[in-house]
Amino acid sequence: MTATTKVPLGPATLNRKWYLDVNTGTYGSPIWTGVFGIEDFKAPKNPNLAEDSDFDSEGWESQTVTAMAWVIDLKVGRKVQASDSTAYDDGQEKLRTLSDLMGVGNTADVRWYEMEDDGPRVEAYRGFATVSWVPDGGDMKALDTVTVTLTGKGKRTSITHPDSGTAVPVTYSVSPATGPAAGGTLVRVVGSRFFKDGVNDVAVSAGVKFDSTAAPSWLVDSDGVLHAVAPAHAAGIINVKVTNSVGASTVMATYEYTT
Repeated sequence: MTATTKVPLGPATLNRKWYLDVNTGTYGSPIWTGVFGIEDFKAPKNPNLAEDSDFDSEGWESQTVTAMAWVIDLKVGRKVQASDSTAYDDGQEKLRTLSDLMGVGNTADVRWYEMEDDGPRVEAYRGFATVSWVPDGGDMKALDTVTVTLTGKGKRTSITHPDSGTAVPVTYSVSPATGPAAGGTLVRVVGSRFFKDGVNDVAVSAGVKFDSTAAPSWLVDSDGVLHAVAPAHAAGIINVKVTNSVGASTVMATYEYTT
């Protein structure tokens, strides 16, 4: 028998790599809304062990896994949206609303996956969970934070990673959400898959469009954030699309031109 040869490892990944989305659509046609402002994230898998020792083990005890459970424990900061000081994060609000319900109503369809810049895109899961929402409170100097517990209902399913490098982008939100018909507003677009395999290829493809009108300029900050200058457009609500080398984003983010 020969010992294995040690292979040096590279840099450690950071826990802040984890993204959490809640489905605000249907199961078959999901609309994944990001839960932002996460300050702490744990997603353990807990096995149920049953004793299965027998006389043949010569006194050594034995256990076997008979069931599995999963849970997600996270802490979120209650911050308002950059574009609206009277509105909380949409993903947080979906979870808070579900926590007020009982029975089937208190069930969230969630997915969570690793998304560190230039890091692995391996772990990705989806499952149904009951929702607990407990404000942490504190003294007058404390920030407003909430402890959220998502307790799994049934199987935690491994899914194809949302950013497998072979999929179109997704746009979650834009801020500010409104601007003048003359254009010129610098708009922050939040989503995913703006890069492909860590390469900024948005700038060499069709880029960013407000309906069918291309933004005059844009800058990709990361895989999930870019800034674009809104073009001139007639008043009304339009769709904001991002295109990478695979294709155009699904329509989720909208922008309203005003006069």
